[in-house]
Amino acid sequence: MKIRHLVHSCLLVEVAGRRLLIDPGAFSAEAVRALGEELLAGIDAVLVTHQHPDHLERGLLAEVLALAPDAQVLAEPETAALLEEPADGHAPVPAERLHAFAAGQSHELPALDGIAAVRIDAVGGQHAVIHPDIPRVGNSGLVISAGTEPRLGITGDSLEPLAEFHGIDVLAFAVVAPWSKMAETIDFLREVKPVLALPVHDAIASDVGRPIFLRQSTHLAPEGTEVRDWPADGTIEIAGS
Repeated sequence: MKIRHLVHSCLLVEVAGRRLLIDPGAFSAEAVRALGEELLAGIDAVLVTHQHPDHLERGLLAEVLALAPDAQVLAEPETAALLEEPADGHAPVPAERLHAFAAGQSHELPALDGIAAVRIDAVGGQHAVIHPDIPRVGNSGLVISAGTEPRLGITGDSLEPLAEFHGIDVLAFAVVAPWSKMAETIDFLREVKPVLALPVHDAIASDVGRPIFLRQSTHLAPEGTEVRDWPADGTIEIAGS
């Protein structure tokens, strides 16, 4: 499995011969476009955890779908409903390419050339509380698995210690957010105890402030959990079992 961090919460995951683009939001537009048309043309699915613009920028999504004619969109149900309608000059996502992906549902990309099928499970269901006066939106966390490849969890905007994340091989977690405090992040990691934890949702932190959150998450992580920062090229490869 290869995971590339494309700024903030956007990830490109390559697993079992498939390419998955996750949460292509406004902060990530430049990095996604820099992948190039040839790579983007091979995207098999775009996964969207929730509707907030730092996780979904409709213009960027339209660009990706135009380059990747076979890509399907799996989006949290409230988000899918928004994508069914035109907005801000953007056309709806065609119905045949759009799937409302609610917690408890699964989607499978069939095996290619004898390689394992890729299974995607939606988990959780609600965004973390930002403030009681701000209505909560839906949030579909993700678990991605394929044969003997590592299992990858993606929290979206939530620190709910879901059973599906407990002991998972790799977990992309929100290292800093307006809706969380450092103690909650550390307690979340201590409860779910992933083998490898990768920090995302970090574009809102300054270059000098981000290391504070990463340092505490690393030093106070539970035994058996490695919190690993992204290398200079933003790409991490993890061997299967």
